[in-house]
Parts: sequence; structure tokens; C-alpha cells
Amino acid sequence: MNPYTFRRQNYFVFKVDRDPVMPSVHFLWGKFDFRAILERTEESKAMAQPDRGFRNKSGQYFVLKSLQNLYRTEWYDFVRSTAHGLQLEETLWQNNGKSHYVEYPQDLQDVACSICAVEMDLSPLQPVELA
Repeated sequence: MNPYTFRRQNYFVFKVDRDPVMPSVHFLWGKFDFRAILERTEESKAMAQPDRGFRNKSGQYFVLKSLQNLYRTEWYDFVRSTAHGLQLEETLWQNNGKSHYVEYPQDLQDVACSICAVEMDLSPLQPVELA
């Protein structure tokens, strides 16, 4: 398990799937499981969302398709942040019409993108600065 620290929060990579079309990284924060799923795409679509886009060494482009959280044995998709605090923010997650609100570290999507870039040896189209 590879450890990462962003804003004094510790994350651990559990599993990396290097699928050529939809790679993913499964990581942990405390006792919570997350999965960041990327999707191979065209350059124009990746450039349209540079904060969630990547390029590999062979010139293929990827974007963050979804960030998911395992809650009660089901994967919930990140929808948006709903409230901000100093270290944590309330976030909304959904699965087939069911909603789940929970507090997680700020900028969790940015953290997921940073972890994906390092673990899959990708170059972010727009680097994220996380202290």
C-alpha cells in the first residue's frame, strides 16, 4: 500500500487497475474506501476539462470519469460538495436515486486526481497544488 499525505490527511492506495480503456485506483482514507475511475478519451474532450484530464507517455488522453465511495456495500458516485469547513467538507454521493451525505477531506477529487497521476504515471493537463 502506497501512502500519500495531502493537507495533513493520510491516504493509502489499495489497488491499481491499469486497464487501457478505463483504469482505476482504489484508495483508502481512514476506514473509508474510494475508487477513482478514469476513461480514455479524445484530446479535445480532455482539454475541455483540464483539471480532470491526463496524458500518458504514449500520447493517450484520459479524464476522471467518476469518483466513488463504498457505503454499505454499494459504490456511490460523487456529485458535489455541499458545505465547506476548515479541514473537511460535506459532500453528496448518489447511487440509483439514493443519496448519501458525509464529511470528507476538502478537495477530495483533486486528491484522487493527484493519486491517479502518480500511480498510473500520467501527466495532469492542469497540475493541482495540494499542500
